[in-house]
Amino acid sequence: MRQSVNLLRLRYFFILFLMVGLVACNSSQKEKKMPPEQFNSMVVHYGDATVYTSYATQLESENVVTIYSRATGYISRLFVAEGDHVRKGQPILKIQDNDYRQALRSAKAAYDNASLEVKKVTPLVQQGIISPYQLETDKSNLDAAKATYENARINLGYTSITSPVTGVVGQITLREGSLVTAGAATPITTVSASGNMFAYFSFDEKKLLLLADSLRGTLQQKVMKLPPAELILADGTVYPQKGKIALGSGLVDPTTGTLLLKAIFPNPQELLRTGSTGTVRLPTYYPHALLVPQKATFDIQNKKMVYTVDKQNIVHATNITVEAVADYNYVVKDGLQDGSIVVLDGINQLKDGMKIVPLLH
Repeated sequence: MRQSVNLLRLRYFFILFLMVGLVACNSSQKEKKMPPEQFNSMVVHYGDATVYTSYATQLESENVVTIYSRATGYISRLFVAEGDHVRKGQPILKIQDNDYRQALRSAKAAYDNASLEVKKVTPLVQQGIISPYQLETDKSNLDAAKATYENARINLGYTSITSPVTGVVGQITLREGSLVTAGAATPITTVSASGNMFAYFSFDEKKLLLLADSLRGTLQQKVMKLPPAELILADGTVYPQKGKIALGSGLVDPTTGTLLLKAIFPNPQELLRTGSTGTVRLPTYYPHALLVPQKATFDIQNKKMVYTVDKQNIVHATNITVEAVADYNYVVKDGLQDGSIVVLDGINQLKDGMKIVPLLH
């Protein structure tokens, strides 16, 4: 009886061993028969690329006029508010002119009296009754009275301040009733003239020389031949007009090694205002360049790498040299050739020497 039980147990373990062996064999066969995994890939070809370099900037009008008072008195009326658009000759403010009008009347009376004196003395000199010296003295007094009268008239005109240019009114430092002093260091306001706007930015001198290396002429001539710039406004929109590059200063900052440049933007619709901030974008053109998406790269010990696929569909970790960044792509200087296949997605799942199925896009 006990032997029969032992035989049954042996048969059971033997059958179990065979089943496990069959499952293992089937699993290994399935693993061997598993096809290579598919990965999105692309073939890189030579093409033209444009790379933009951005520089922070603050806009300034081509002509910003600072307005000071040449008369002393209290402001009786302000005709404009901050930010108003004014025309050339349009009134900005009026200073109380009672004292100036009184001075003008006094100067006019003195001028009239001197004129009458000359008229009275002239015939007497002609008749030999009075010495010609007296007439010369009276004429000199007349000239002095005339000069005083003209000066008083000019001073009265200073009580009315008008805009010297067409443009936009800046901050007004005084209000109605405030005392204005002639020759004060603080201006009353500024007027930013309508017209071109300057966007100043600092540019690396070495990079400028590299960009302009193929251009002939002086540094100023080379700068003026640089490609037109774009202006990105504070809200992120692109200003529709292109800007021409020019020198903002002829001196290089010795502490930073930068040169001050300016982009000159037309402002026909007066959208740009002095003091506004933005970003100047300068394009650099790379003809016949290889572009690789940034997402297809990874870093190993400060080296930029991609996975390339050979003719046997074997992937290889390949070191590339990046020359510039163009949007979401890298401009590759070295490491790839025209027609190279680069894996785009799932690069964290790859290993050097792994076989895949590239899905070309």
